[in-house]
Amino acid sequence: MKTVLRSVAVALLTLVFSTVAFAQWSSDPSVNLPLADNNNGSDQVQPKLVPIHDQGWYVSWFDANPATSSPVGYDVFYQRLTAGGVEKLPHDGQIVADLTNSSTEDYGLDVDGTNDALIAFLDTRENRFNQQVTATRLPPLGKPIWGRLGVQLTPPSDYNFHAAPKIAATSDGNVVVAWTENSNVMLQNLNAAGQPQWGSGIVFSQSGYNFSLADLHAADNGSVIVSWVSGHGFGSNSQLSANKVSASGALLWGSANVSIFNVGSLQFGNFPYFIYDGNGGAVFAWYTSIPALQCFAQHILADGSAAFPQNGAAVSANGSNVRVDPSAAYRADTEEVFVFWTEEDSNQVLNGVYGQKFNATGAPQWGADGLVIVPLGNDQQIFVQTVPVGSGALTFWVDQAAYGSATIQAVRLADGGGVVCPQFPVSSYPANKSRLVAAISPAGVAALAFEDDRIGNNGIYIQNVNPDCSLGPQ
Repeated sequence: MKTVLRSVAVALLTLVFSTVAFAQWSSDPSVNLPLADNNNGSDQVQPKLVPIHDQGWYVSWFDANPATSSPVGYDVFYQRLTAGGVEKLPHDGQIVADLTNSSTEDYGLDVDGTNDALIAFLDTRENRFNQQVTATRLPPLGKPIWGRLGVQLTPPSDYNFHAAPKIAATSDGNVVVAWTENSNVMLQNLNAAGQPQWGSGIVFSQSGYNFSLADLHAADNGSVIVSWVSGHGFGSNSQLSANKVSASGALLWGSANVSIFNVGSLQFGNFPYFIYDGNGGAVFAWYTSIPALQCFAQHILADGSAAFPQNGAAVSANGSNVRVDPSAAYRADTEEVFVFWTEEDSNQVLNGVYGQKFNATGAPQWGADGLVIVPLGNDQQIFVQTVPVGSGALTFWVDQAAYGSATIQAVRLADGGGVVCPQFPVSSYPANKSRLVAAISPAGVAALAFEDDRIGNNGIYIQNVNPDCSLGPQ
C-alpha cells in the first residue's frame, strides 16, 4: 500500500513540476514563451511590456480573433506574468475590450504603485463608428476597478478626431491620460476612483499647427512629462517639443514649452518615445529626414534645460551612411546616454547595428562615428531596442536574412564599449518577427515581447534575459 501511495505521490509531483516548468521562462531560444498563439486565424499584434515593480510583468496587445463577436475587430488583451514567467491570467490573455477597430494605432500601458495595470486605447464599444479614448485600471487578479467600460475621457457623442492615447501612473497615486484630439494634444488627470481632476483637461495647441502626441511618462512629485510632434500640415517639416505638467496642472517648463528639435524635420511618421531619467527629466532619441536620415539624442533636465547641445547630439559624423530608428538607455549615476540604431548604406540596401555613448554634456564617447555592433551586410537589422544593464547596455534587434527567417539577436556592452556578452540569440526560431519591445526590471532582468508568425499567423511571444545574458529561470 505504501508503495502505491508513494508512486501516486511521485506521479502527482512530477505532473506539478512539469506544469510549472512548461509555464516558466524558456531557456531555449528556439522555443520562447508564447502568450498568444491562438492559431485560428487571429492576428495578434502590437505588444507592450512593463515590469511590475520587480514582481513580474504586464504585457498587452491587440487580437483580431474571429471567435469574438461580429464585426471582428482588434480587441485589447493583456497578461500578467510572475517574475518566473508564469502566466497568471488565461493563456492567450484576458480580453479587456471587444472592439470593432479594423486597424490598430499606438496605445498606452503602465503599472501603478499598487501593481494594477493601466491601459488607454481607442474604444468603439459605445459607438462602433466613432473611436473614443478610454482608460482602464486592472488589478493583478479580478474585475476591472473602473468598471467594465473603464473611464471614457471622450463621450460617444464626441465626433472629434482622436488618436494614440498614452497613460501614466503618477507618483502621488493618480493617473494621467494623454491623446491627440483634432490638432491638439489633450491631458487629463484621474484620481484613484477614475474621477477627472483637471476640469476639461490641459490643452497643448498652437494656431496654424497640428500637434500629435508622441509619448507620456510620470516624473517627480506627481508630475508627468509629455511630448508631441508638430507641423503646419501634411508634408511640412515635423518638429519635437515637450513640457512637464505638475499634479495641479501647471506647466513646469513654461507656456512656450521646450523645443527638443526645431531645425529640419523628423522623418515622416516618426513619433519618438522618450525615457524618464529618474530625476525629473527625460532622454529623447529620434531620427530625421532633414538632415537626411540622421539620429539624434537629447537629455532634458528636471528644470527644462537641455544637457546636450540645442537640437540634440548627432550619434555619428559619418556622412556616407544613413541611420534610422534609434533606441536610448540612460545610466543615472553617471548621467550617460546610450543610443543604438539601424545603420544603412547610402542606398539603404545594406544594414547593420551601431551604437554611441554620450557623456553628461552630450559629447560622443565611442568615436565620432559610433561603435559597430553588426557590420553592414545583406541581412536586415531592424527593431533595435536597448535597456541599461550594470554600467553598460543590453541591446536587441531582429536579424532578417530573408522573408520568414528572422531571428532576434542580442549583445551586452560595458560602458567603455567592450563586449560583456558576445552576440547571442534570444529567439532563434526562424519566422517573421516584428514590433519588438524591451524593458528592464529593478532586479536587472530584461524581457522582450514581439510579434512572431511561427504558428502561421501573428502570435505574441516573450523572452527574459538575465543579467549574465542567460535565458530562462535564474
